Amino acid sequence: MRIGLLGASFDTGNMGVNALAESAIKCILHRWPDAQITLLDSGRAVDEEQIRIGDKNLCIKKLPIRLCRNILLENHFVVLCFYALLFKVVRREKFKRFCTRRNASLKCIVEIDMVADITGGDSFSDIYGMRRFIIGFLRKRLVLLFNKDLIMLPQTYGPFKHGATRAMARHILSRASMVYSRDLAGIEYVNTLLNNRQNGKVRFAPDVAFVLDPRRPANQDIDSLEKIKTSNRILVGLNVSGLLGYGSDVGDNVFDLKINYPALIDSIVELLMRQEGTAVLLVPHVVPTCKPGASPPKSVHVHKKGYREQSDAVVCGALYERVVEKYPGRIFIVRGRYNHNETKYIIGLCDFFIGSRMHACIAALSQGIPAVGIAYSGKFHGVFESIGLSDCVVDTRSCDNREALEKLGMVFERRNQIRKHLEDAMPQVKNDVLSAFDITSPKKSESDHFEQ
Repeated sequence: MRIGLLGASFDTGNMGVNALAESAIKCILHRWPDAQITLLDSGRAVDEEQIRIGDKNLCIKKLPIRLCRNILLENHFVVLCFYALLFKVVRREKFKRFCTRRNASLKCIVEIDMVADITGGDSFSDIYGMRRFIIGFLRKRLVLLFNKDLIMLPQTYGPFKHGATRAMARHILSRASMVYSRDLAGIEYVNTLLNNRQNGKVRFAPDVAFVLDPRRPANQDIDSLEKIKTSNRILVGLNVSGLLGYGSDVGDNVFDLKINYPALIDSIVELLMRQEGTAVLLVPHVVPTCKPGASPPKSVHVHKKGYREQSDAVVCGALYERVVEKYPGRIFIVRGRYNHNETKYIIGLCDFFIGSRMHACIAALSQGIPAVGIAYSGKFHGVFESIGLSDCVVDTRSCDNREALEKLGMVFERRNQIRKHLEDAMPQVKNDVLSAFDITSPKKSESDHFEQ
């Protein structure tokens, strides 16, 4: 099996996207242990990614489908689209082989049996802007032009604010071979979008990141982090979002939040510090990889007013400096760079977790750690609901600071009950994730690649 993976990568600095990429690969290999996997939109150049899943070291090929000014690149969308359309006119296999011998990127796509798409987990929507949505649409459409089976992996669909994006989404979803939603509401949403004519191809499966493996970091800094947790201390992990923190500071309320996010975070710290025996560990979950002054990777959410401020490390660092003297020995921060597996291990040190990045919350929940999601979109509620914890979401679009703080305090008091629920539920959730591909197999033969 040759399988392309679209909409996930390892080079964004977003641990959630990294987690989706590795977890999707893990699910594919669970179904097809000898599959050859290619990342279809990661980075700028054809390359390879070395990853470890379980006890296996894997080499994953990276073939980015470029959408840049240099349209002469062999892996540029325009070039590949030209070949896809040309092959629909000139159907002779000898001609197709002639073309693929002269374009290695084209050859790679032609030989792929199936493409699985995850769209960053929540980017099959226009809430992050039209440009991001259209780029994702074009890559999916290219896959369909080459007559590949397109499997939509568990993700959030919508919302779509514009009629044009709804039409484009309907176009892709109606042609996909299988559509998985990571929340139950998404099934109804997609079926409604498709006029309920899909004969059961829209199915539920939990977020793939539930099966991500934690891995203890090799550096010495982890020793000091592990020593924070003691038998008489409740360690609360707190993930502060640069996306929400910066947007609130400049008054750009792009997600229509009812709260003042920085003020809510300060109140959360004060609430936790009033609890006897608690300590707080600040955990960044998005740490951009670009160098100062460099252009950010295109796959990272870029705020129109800046990029550096999107980093969770920036807002976590600012919070730490603001409160460390007030609460000596009770506030700690994760510094330095850790990958997605290592970040999950660090989150696993906590007794309770509060996250504004959803996959930071999933990293906690999947390890049996009670968590509260500080939600800025509907994706939080859907994912938490899928594991029976919808009441552990604080939706900042519908409650103010006081209501959010009250709900968070109530969940904190119920943490032992939630931990027991997770111990019972999580094995089945992980099994459901790994089983998602069990009913999936390519429908098209190799000679059928260009016939759509």
